[in-house]
Amino acid sequence: MRFSRIPTDAPTVREAFSASTFAKGFSFMNWLEQYNVAWTSQSKNSGQSMPVSGGDVGLNVWVEGDELLFYVGRAGCRDENGALLKPGRVRVRLAPNPFENAEFKQELKLREGHVLVTARRPDGDSVAIKVWVEVARPIAHVDIESSAPVTAEATYETWRTETIELPNDKSKHDRRAMCMNFDAYPGEIFLRRDEVRAGGGLVRFHHRVDNSRDCFAFQVKQQGLEDIRDRLVNPLQNLVWGGALVGDGFELSEETSGEYASCPFRGWRYTSLKTSKTHRVRVCLHADRVADLDAWDSGVRKLVDRTPEDDAVAWDENAEWWSDFWGRSRMVINSSRGEDDAGWRVGRNYQLFRYMLASNVHGSEPSLFNGGLFTFDPVYVNGKHGPGYTPDHRQWGALFTAQNQRMLAWPLLKGGDFDMLPTAFSYYLDGLANATARVRRYWDHDGCAFEEQSSVTGLPAASQYGFFEGGRRGRPADHEVGVQVNTAGGLIYEGQLEYAWLMLRYCQFSGADLAPYLPFIEQAVVFYDEHYRFRCKELTGEELDDKGKLAIFPANTLECHYGSRNPTSVIAGLRRVLGELIELPEEYSPPQKRERWRTILDRLPEMPRGESEEFGGEYLKPAENYEHTSGHCPEMYPLYPYELHGIGQGDLDLLKRTSLATGGERRAWETWFQANIHAARLGDAALARELNSRKLDDGPFRFPAFWPETVDWAPDHNWGGCGMIGLQEMLMQTHSLPGERGKIRLLPAWPDDWDVDFRLHAPHRTVVEGEVRSGKMERLDVTPDERRADVVLASEDR
Repeated sequence: MRFSRIPTDAPTVREAFSASTFAKGFSFMNWLEQYNVAWTSQSKNSGQSMPVSGGDVGLNVWVEGDELLFYVGRAGCRDENGALLKPGRVRVRLAPNPFENAEFKQELKLREGHVLVTARRPDGDSVAIKVWVEVARPIAHVDIESSAPVTAEATYETWRTETIELPNDKSKHDRRAMCMNFDAYPGEIFLRRDEVRAGGGLVRFHHRVDNSRDCFAFQVKQQGLEDIRDRLVNPLQNLVWGGALVGDGFELSEETSGEYASCPFRGWRYTSLKTSKTHRVRVCLHADRVADLDAWDSGVRKLVDRTPEDDAVAWDENAEWWSDFWGRSRMVINSSRGEDDAGWRVGRNYQLFRYMLASNVHGSEPSLFNGGLFTFDPVYVNGKHGPGYTPDHRQWGALFTAQNQRMLAWPLLKGGDFDMLPTAFSYYLDGLANATARVRRYWDHDGCAFEEQSSVTGLPAASQYGFFEGGRRGRPADHEVGVQVNTAGGLIYEGQLEYAWLMLRYCQFSGADLAPYLPFIEQAVVFYDEHYRFRCKELTGEELDDKGKLAIFPANTLECHYGSRNPTSVIAGLRRVLGELIELPEEYSPPQKRERWRTILDRLPEMPRGESEEFGGEYLKPAENYEHTSGHCPEMYPLYPYELHGIGQGDLDLLKRTSLATGGERRAWETWFQANIHAARLGDAALARELNSRKLDDGPFRFPAFWPETVDWAPDHNWGGCGMIGLQEMLMQTHSLPGERGKIRLLPAWPDDWDVDFRLHAPHRTVVEGEVRSGKMERLDVTPDERRADVVLASEDR
């Protein structure tokens, strides 16, 4: 976990893809303004909140009962259990209250990345409240301008004033869902209190992780790693996070208490000493690993002491950043047709979710698939409430689920959002020391092993590893050390292969230096070769099978395939990554290493196949000993994400038959189901349109891009990430085999009645933009010019 990102050496957007190359005659304002979200009535609760995004902070903003409220979320605010907690909630009230009997509007203004709340009363008095977050610094602003002088109150509220126990409920989706790391643990688990220091002109709040009780200490002991503890890294060590609420000319007026969404809270209210037409309120957030709280306080003070003049500079910096952000890419579908048009809604929600992803540009950890920084009270998600259900609640909390997390990273490539990808990679880079040390400790060979369900520590989730204390997730004393008990997530390490491929792809798209990523990429591959030669020798006395091939057994693949042999998705991932490593320049892959990669590649088994008249011949199976059994569809991974098959390359019919073999899953469209991507990659425009229209249609909440908790938690980011990928693949595909420059295939699965203005990114620092009307390319610009020869229209590629 890091709190100051090391800048990537990838070219900046301005350097590589300047907005000056923006579509000729296509107005910036015209395409973006139509996607602003505006409400003309107040919200009923936090479930009707609106996101504000920027830097590594996300706010949920809403107006309820004539008061402005917002939750504050920030990446890296982890507790002892590894759960991501919210720094708090802020409540703003003005007197006289401008919202009473007033004409009301709350609008997300995408161009500048802020929410503007306005009210006009019948007597003509009006107010405008601008809520925004600095991109460069973790400061949230509430800027108030009123036509008549008003008194302002700003209250910091927290529900973590007392330590509470999270009971061992019968369901993993109950109170311990926020820290699934300890689901079903027979012992006591607590959500521990924060410290609040109020007085003078500001209130400071912080959470210091108690390292004697943190999940790292628990996992090290549980997982038999105590003898190598000095080689392991604890990302929670000396972690202190929190911040301060401050207003210019505000003083503490009273302490408050109450309940919101059935959750008790306490508040510290600050009131302006004078009435004024303008008020300035900030939430200044700070996180650091320090032994001395004075050092943390000093960091907060530096943010608090920034002046109104500093704010003006920060606003200009924000405007510049957001201008660059929106200039990088776009997909504008059926422009100006409005919300009644399904294609227009898909285009709008694509942009809204991309805006939400910008809440973690330079955070200390990847954005979470199960709500990111924009979760809200559980009672408004699934109706659960009462003691222990707090605004911090989310299902699958405190876990990094690789197959879900990846959905938030892949769309950043074609969107040109390269500055967000190092954050997505940080978990694997920061956790590499732990993931390699545990492999050496357990099996005495090289390689890293990141489990499918790991915790913030980079070690397997405690609940997946199994508790020696017994209970629903008990671990038998004779179970092999190092191996998870859980059969759904156990023996799944392949997320590291996909992230290795994603890192390679990132460098191909952006031109970033690959060197910082190579240690992880190499160890991800080496593990499979060394571990399964070790396993084979353990079982048979020989390192390879009777054909001289690697036997990947016992393995698992994307759940529901425990004990599988030679999983297709693993073999495809190894073939992709090894093929790319072999083709790297010698500075990255010297001859000795290249020879090793070739040796591993040559001894990989073939991807398992079946034969069926029903499907028209050969098809891929999930593994040698499994037919299709899971909606994760690992047998489709050679198509996506590993791109070993595709339009114009390989045996695409094999993957079409494989898709048929997945049965009903080929039409599954909710949450993380990837059928929408498969349909696009197979060139099935009708099915791709249907599935992506469902995936990116409005969610059930007031904000259109807040999707439901069908499988995970709201707002479910897998709907948006998976939908973005599917939509991009409908319009442009850039697959190629290792060593090939690759074609840029346009409109491979695009419906004729969806007009689109687009700007997307392709490998080798290429930008493609154009206009499509009634299925025909009306304008096409490719930068640099030399890549124009690589562009192929779908009509030319059949």
